[in-house]
Amino acid sequence: MVSRRFSSRATRDLRLEQLVSPVPELGLVAANGPNDPEPELGVEGGAVTRMDGRESADFDVIDRFVVAHGLDLQVASEAMSMDDLALARMLVDVNVPRSELVRLSRGLTPAKLARVIGLLDPVELMLALKKLRARRAPGNQAHVTNLKESPALLAADAAEAARRGFAEMETTVGVARYAPLNAIALLVGSQTGRPGAIRARGGGRRGATSAARATSARGRRW
Repeated sequence: MVSRRFSSRATRDLRLEQLVSPVPELGLVAANGPNDPEPELGVEGGAVTRMDGRESADFDVIDRFVVAHGLDLQVASEAMSMDDLALARMLVDVNVPRSELVRLSRGLTPAKLARVIGLLDPVELMLALKKLRARRAPGNQAHVTNLKESPALLAADAAEAARRGFAEMETTVGVARYAPLNAIALLVGSQTGRPGAIRARGGGRRGATSAARATSARGRRW
């Protein structure tokens, strides 16, 4: 005999969501995908002519932004010639100062950075993040969510969190299709409580956000 509790849980929307495994051929992979370009940087006359398998004439908006604002050509030759594993070890070595890592990172292309990060496990990534993250002023982040995925309650909680001084807010969803509404609720609530509060994740690409570091499937199908 099945209890009413288990029968009720079986009908919840969350139970209908499916777990997903990496599918590299569709691009659904966190790192080290088979279609990732090889790190490459071509420089002629002080100008970038080729980056990560793409000619300058074929650069998209992101490529052009990286070349204009994210690459230091004075250190690029040194940084790009370094071994991936050596760079990865520097990230987790407490004896390597943040200033040196920042200097070298400015000479790495996106593909090179991705290969280096792909060598780290989750704990090593957190250590590297702790070393590299620098804030001009400390700030706390609030996680705003509720069991019923109520947008009205999310907005109210976000407004209170902003009013109480939280500098950044994020939300996650149990059911993927609720993500856009939750993101909008977080946006409206946070800016009502205190204009200027940062909204992060919570359906970033599918909603409104000011700091979409990543939008992950979180083990569920989008």
